[in-house]
Amino acid sequence: MKYQKELELLQNNVPKIFFETEKQNRKVSYKQRDEIVTSSDLYIEKEIIKLIKEQFPGDHFHSEEFNRTTQLKDRTWLIDPIDGTSNYAYQLPLFVIQIALYDKGEVVLSYIHAPKINKTYHAVVSQGAFLNNQPMHTYSGEKRPGRLMSMVGLSHQTDKDKSMFMKMIDFSYENQIKIRILGTLGLEMAAMAEGSFVMLYTDVTNLWDIAPGLLLVKEAGGMIVNEKGLPYMFGDEHLIACCNEEIMRENHDYITKNH
Repeated sequence: MKYQKELELLQNNVPKIFFETEKQNRKVSYKQRDEIVTSSDLYIEKEIIKLIKEQFPGDHFHSEEFNRTTQLKDRTWLIDPIDGTSNYAYQLPLFVIQIALYDKGEVVLSYIHAPKINKTYHAVVSQGAFLNNQPMHTYSGEKRPGRLMSMVGLSHQTDKDKSMFMKMIDFSYENQIKIRILGTLGLEMAAMAEGSFVMLYTDVTNLWDIAPGLLLVKEAGGMIVNEKGLPYMFGDEHLIACCNEEIMRENHDYITKNH
């Protein structure tokens, strides 16, 4: 299988790296815009980069803590050492370590590890999506009240226009879809791929946040578009993940009508 060596490297070592952090004293500090960063974020990212460099010395990195300004080129690893750092810092077990590999102009490998809920997700381009090594798919059930939708970024203090969140809330209300905000895009994209959510919306644009879940949802059978209903591209301001084309069309028509 293509990218098997890369996948096995992550599967065999990332859980061990996280386990090592559990032995350490956790320290919390702050970055720009009062974003939380812990000593675990720094340790995990350093160890993952070191691990990859040993096996693939010519590869590049784009990561949250130490390689924020690098560009995607050739083979580039996108790393978010802890996605959901606020959850992690406050003992809420909803967080993930997530990694993607970009190669030849596309994301080809995704790995998302949720250590506190014993779930590990992965996908390889054109080979499907998996939860704990078992195939998984986006929601394919009937259209009924009480389905779930995720949103990420509503409470982020940025200069971004938040009006799209209001449109998504209105859409969910009119269609009897319940909203969940877990505080970790990686886990929410993984849950989308697993079939828990029928939709997900975010205005987050950091590639280390987006890339792992992007491939996972696509390989699980979902669709990812921007606010214009076009295939999502890195750099787009809005990301809308849908379990199927029907709900994507319904949502796009609603957004267009209420623009």
